[in-house]
Amino acid sequence: GLWSALVYALATLWLGAPALAGKFLINVHSDQYLAGYAFREFGAQALRTTHAFPLWNPYIYGGLPYVAAMHGDIFYPTFLLRMLMPTDIAMTVGFMLHVFLAGVFTYYFLRAWGLGFYPALIGGLAYMMGGPIASYVSPGHDGKLFVSALTPLALWMLIRGVRDGRMWAFGVLALTVGLGVLSPHPQLFQYMLLGSGAFALYLAFSDHEGRGRLPRKVAVQRLAVALGAVALGMTIGAIQFLPVKEY
Repeated sequence: GLWSALVYALATLWLGAPALAGKFLINVHSDQYLAGYAFREFGAQALRTTHAFPLWNPYIYGGLPYVAAMHGDIFYPTFLLRMLMPTDIAMTVGFMLHVFLAGVFTYYFLRAWGLGFYPALIGGLAYMMGGPIASYVSPGHDGKLFVSALTPLALWMLIRGVRDGRMWAFGVLALTVGLGVLSPHPQLFQYMLLGSGAFALYLAFSDHEGRGRLPRKVAVQRLAVALGAVALGMTIGAIQFLPVKEY
């Protein structure tokens, strides 16, 4: 795992090399550059000065709700980076961190699935450096990147929970779902849930690698726990989606 993490760290630094020279990785023609940066800078300044998350953004039209209109990763852990460093640097670090995590989580997912070290290493590298993931940085699609990094983590936890019966995995799954809600991209989050649900059904009722199918009662019980983990994760994310629902 440490060797794979080193490879993914080097690949991430290569991809984000312009940032090491002080450049902002987001394309100047993207909506993130034109609006997303301003949303995050406003939230960071408000949090620093008032010690509270802003609920209203007065700078758009006659004003808009800040939380309810989903002005970016308001409650996602990357907001902490903006408390420690300038907003543009924090955004860049957040992007690079999730490119790295996409590789690491994919590696562990593939290892749990039964692949050896080198196939899993290459699989993680292909995922994190492939077009659909690496290209999210230029247009500033942080929400898509966050969910894309969380998806292999969710699949990994389903293997450990549904197939292997390890209860701790369902707790990590709940946290993963909660983070998916808090990422500012509900559409891709829905796809993550759909894909994870289909994968969970496959794990519960298929004969993977000749292991034999789980007893039906055990399979249903583990699926029920997985569903409970998803419900708990949605509760974690309620601070973001309930204001949206009301709005």
